[in-house]
Amino acid sequence: MARRAAQEPEPVEPPRERASDAEREDVAGMLARAMVAGRLTPVEYSDRVAIAQAARYRDQLDGLLSDLPGFVLHSSHGSDVLELEAGLGGSITRRGLWKAPPTVRVRSWVGRVLLDFSEAECATAVVAVELVTGMCSPTIVLPEGATADVDDLRISAGAVRDETVHRRDRGDLHVSVRGRHSFGDVVLRHPVRGRWERLRALPAEAPRSVARRVTRAHRPARPDARRSDGGAR
Repeated sequence: MARRAAQEPEPVEPPRERASDAEREDVAGMLARAMVAGRLTPVEYSDRVAIAQAARYRDQLDGLLSDLPGFVLHSSHGSDVLELEAGLGGSITRRGLWKAPPTVRVRSWVGRVLLDFSEAECATAVVAVELVTGMCSPTIVLPEGATADVDDLRISAGAVRDETVHRRDRGDLHVSVRGRHSFGDVVLRHPVRGRWERLRALPAEAPRSVARRVTRAHRPARPDARRSDGGAR
């Protein structure tokens, strides 16, 4: 009786990952920047944006960026993403001990947004915070020694208020803030501490001007001087 040849199992392809609205908008923004840089013609930009808006899967979005140097779809899915969404006027707060995956995605309109990484358990050394926010001032608190960047953040009718201590190299934790925000400031700061604690946390190479600014920060207001010459009471 002839022995049947062993059949190798067919490889199983991983399931395709669905694209989100935020990712479609991010790709459209990157395509716009590529057109401004001269890498795409207006016709190519229009065609690709139409494809991006109709894309259902992430690999369709990746294909739109594959021939554009430096343009990559960063966000991920599954257990690597924490979705935080608040209704109109609702608040989003994460502080104390909480688990931060590689990507934290925030959606909020007219509500408080606070992400405090001071005591967070971060799964990776680099955490991406993707904002889709407006009419508020999202605040991101970094531990002493951590760093951040806002290179891929688009803001309209607002600004970035970076109150963190800048360092030459990335810190043990680096937070990359990206996405889009409108009508309000995005605040980056360290935990509020006493001035001497803040001075001890400064790197050795920090200039004296930074040290003076830190000592002045959070200094209690001086009470009004009272006359001691026995004036009328």
